Amino acid sequence: MNRAPATRSSARRLTVGALTLSVGEVVGKLGTLGMLGLMARQLGAADFGLFSLGLGLGLLLASVVTLGFDQRLVQLVGAEPESLDARLSALLTLRMALAITVVTVSAIVLMTLDEPAASREVIAVLVVAGCSDTLVEAFRTAANVRAVQVVPAAVLVVQRLLALGLVAWVLAEGHGVVAVAWAYCAASLGSLVVMAGVSRVVADVRPRAALVTRHHLGDFLRAVRVTGINDLVSMTLFRLDVVLLAVLAGEVAVGHYTAAYRLLETVLFVSWSLCRVVQPSLADTSAPIASRAGIVRACIVLVAAVYVPYTALLVVRGEDLMHLLFGAEFASAHVLWGLCLAPLAFGLAQVGATALLALRPDPAVLWASTAALATNVGLNLALIPAFGAVAAAVTTSLSYVVQAGVTVTALRRVMPVRSASRPLAVVALAAFVAAAVMLVPMAPLVAMAFGVGVYVLVWGVLTSVWDRPTLGFLRSLARPA
Repeated sequence: MNRAPATRSSARRLTVGALTLSVGEVVGKLGTLGMLGLMARQLGAADFGLFSLGLGLGLLLASVVTLGFDQRLVQLVGAEPESLDARLSALLTLRMALAITVVTVSAIVLMTLDEPAASREVIAVLVVAGCSDTLVEAFRTAANVRAVQVVPAAVLVVQRLLALGLVAWVLAEGHGVVAVAWAYCAASLGSLVVMAGVSRVVADVRPRAALVTRHHLGDFLRAVRVTGINDLVSMTLFRLDVVLLAVLAGEVAVGHYTAAYRLLETVLFVSWSLCRVVQPSLADTSAPIASRAGIVRACIVLVAAVYVPYTALLVVRGEDLMHLLFGAEFASAHVLWGLCLAPLAFGLAQVGATALLALRPDPAVLWASTAALATNVGLNLALIPAFGAVAAAVTTSLSYVVQAGVTVTALRRVMPVRSASRPLAVVALAAFVAAAVMLVPMAPLVAMAFGVGVYVLVWGVLTSVWDRPTLGFLRSLARPA
């Protein structure tokens, strides 16, 4: 008879956790967006494109280090909570060995390339930064398993604001893209030291070499065939377009595409935060499958409630926003329009993959990312030579649509997720009204703020009339446990 209050309390904890991570991500993303906007204005399209290429390659090579081990850690500890320290010790051992290998091989390959020394240095430094961030993520995942989210989120905010400060300083001193890369890397390395310390203090996470066993190493390695390969394919999908653009269209096209992509990537924290918070609950084998399916449905609705109106804002006022953030050189609406479907499709794919991997290393996740990657590579090779950055943008959206379709279809076969067609229709109608309002001639920021207010109002009214279950869920979060 106490199940309803317990359910409300659990839902509230998930919501508070998601809000905590989201606030941290908002501040951090704004810091990153400010840093990139400053770089774009000070460095110009070519050098900004070089930094974007190096950052993309760094993150792409870092996927060889991650190999889906963070999701595997959550899954393993969900069944055996007391094993966290030992399993984190094994994860860090594997990750450090892989990071050293990736950095060493990258340095050797870069030395053989017939490229300017500055270009090679920028890429090498950003590869180190990417590998460092994978170690930060391991500690953060362990803290999240212990339901400690505020302090690790704060550390990442500090990292991004520190990167902004260091980049602003080196640019003010008249330095170029090489110094900018080193400033970014310094912020990443500093964050690793701090994250390891705070995880020990606030989450009692204590990895030690003595805890590493062949059994625990094997638990991670056995999942590589699904989670690891999926991580590689997903990150390749996420970053390959930048590499292909650089090869087929040049670094200026990379700069234009990256500016637009960063504007969309800024909101991906919504699905990322939700998935990170619900992972332990979805992996909890003591919870009934119907309860976990309800969590998945709520995530789908919340992701759509943010991404659909954001897409409307970018379609209507995206060019104005690009001009404000990056300058007139990057204010192209066509690239943004090509990317307009990417956030929602990415979010749906992420929610579906998180749910599937929480149950087991499901091969469907790998099939989905592989299908999306094949779509991405084929269309990019065919279209970029003729259409440049716009082709890369459209291809990115279509690739994530493919991934979302395969993932959600596989999820519905193993989990009884109820249809969300009504709340999604409510979201779409409210976003349409908000978009119409933003078309009214007025100052860009005023129009955006007015449109957001109208969307929230209309969505609230329509939800109260046509989507009572979602309204009831939201009200339950405010009731005492």
